[in-house]
Amino acid sequence: MRKKSAVGLVILMLCSLIGCGKKDVDYSGATESANGEVHVESQTTVAQSIEIPENIEYTITGSKGTIEVVAEIKVPEEYEKCTVMELSRVVYEDEDIKTMADKIFDEGSYFLYMPYNEEARANLRDKLTTASENAANEDETKIFEAKLTSFNDEENLVEIDETYEELKFYPDHRKEDIEYFCQVFGTIDGRGYLMTFEKDNKNSSLNLRRWDSSVEFQLADTPADGVDMNLAGGNSCTYSQEECEELAREFVKKLGYDKYDVAQTNNAHFAKGLKGNPYYEGEFVLDPVQEIDGYNVYLGRSYNDYFMVYSSENWISIVMDEKHHNDEYHAEEFENTECVRVYVDSQGICDMKIYNPLKEEGPLSEEVGFLPFDKVDSIAQDEMKTYTDANSGRLKVVGVELGYGIVEDEGKKALIPVWYYFANDPTASSTFYQRNALFMINALDGTVITYE
Repeated sequence: MRKKSAVGLVILMLCSLIGCGKKDVDYSGATESANGEVHVESQTTVAQSIEIPENIEYTITGSKGTIEVVAEIKVPEEYEKCTVMELSRVVYEDEDIKTMADKIFDEGSYFLYMPYNEEARANLRDKLTTASENAANEDETKIFEAKLTSFNDEENLVEIDETYEELKFYPDHRKEDIEYFCQVFGTIDGRGYLMTFEKDNKNSSLNLRRWDSSVEFQLADTPADGVDMNLAGGNSCTYSQEECEELAREFVKKLGYDKYDVAQTNNAHFAKGLKGNPYYEGEFVLDPVQEIDGYNVYLGRSYNDYFMVYSSENWISIVMDEKHHNDEYHAEEFENTECVRVYVDSQGICDMKIYNPLKEEGPLSEEVGFLPFDKVDSIAQDEMKTYTDANSGRLKVVGVELGYGIVEDEGKKALIPVWYYFANDPTASSTFYQRNALFMINALDGTVITYE
């Protein structure tokens, strides 16, 4: 048994944390950075001591199923220095489009890419033709040709009174679940990229994709010991995993995400040029094995020794990054989370998504201690019993981890310490990587957290 010192954490207690009323936020220890974000150092005091075992082992049997628990408990080295932060939603506005374009693209290289009416297509033809003359490789050249050819297709034309001229958000008549969007083409070190902003009344996102991967591009995580890895002969990326992580860190850092570190890195496979794709012919058809080239690097907020914990339940990329590829998981169900993902392949940064970005409001201002672990585990066992009474089959809890999670009450969000109970089905196999948190429990008051 190991003993750790819990701490009184400087926090504003939301109703979702301890059920009390609202209190004022104390920003006295915060400093404002050049980009307007508030940065703080940990504000902690020593409170009670709690004991955390190194391992737990037991079995929960219900009327239908069984959960076997054989788990190592992982905590931050200095978890008592946890900073609990109030966060607020960021909604991308018109001015953010140019700000991000200036940070991401080569100077003078970017322009509005909105080929959704005849006038816009006429303006884009000359720009894309000029850009194609400087294509970095054959793949890029073919994409330019394909895009220009697609301008003859009237299917994507929309009727809109406003002309596409300025860098700003436009009403989206292409999709039912996106209200406003904007697309910008530009280059990074001479390579073409397409940047897309989307938002509605719940969600806001930025997606960046390399031009040579912008047509019929599908991306998914794959387990290191999965069938696809064996068929593909392993990960062919010329960068190591560590190098991909560093490239991802540096890229998001220049966008202002300097408080972010790697939460999880997964092998990634992609498919472009599948049979039936009108934009590729002959040698571009990759079938049946999807090539595994590169890594999906997931980045989350980090303060002191604490990190956002990667769980498939609270990150967007459960099966496919593109939400429309899997009807079971709709992006609107994930408005209470934040996802920053960078896909790095042998050619460098290929794809990036920032989903529902948040900003710091300051440290939360009332002292409380951690709930004793034995009480947390008792809550988890009650949840497991309920689960096994309602669900057949056998699960195995293989790890318990303490890290950051996000809770919300009445529009206020807080980054708090959360216990994650990770489980898997020992009888199941999947071509997709999933890290499933069976339960997430608020480390301060024992509330079971769900992101549905």
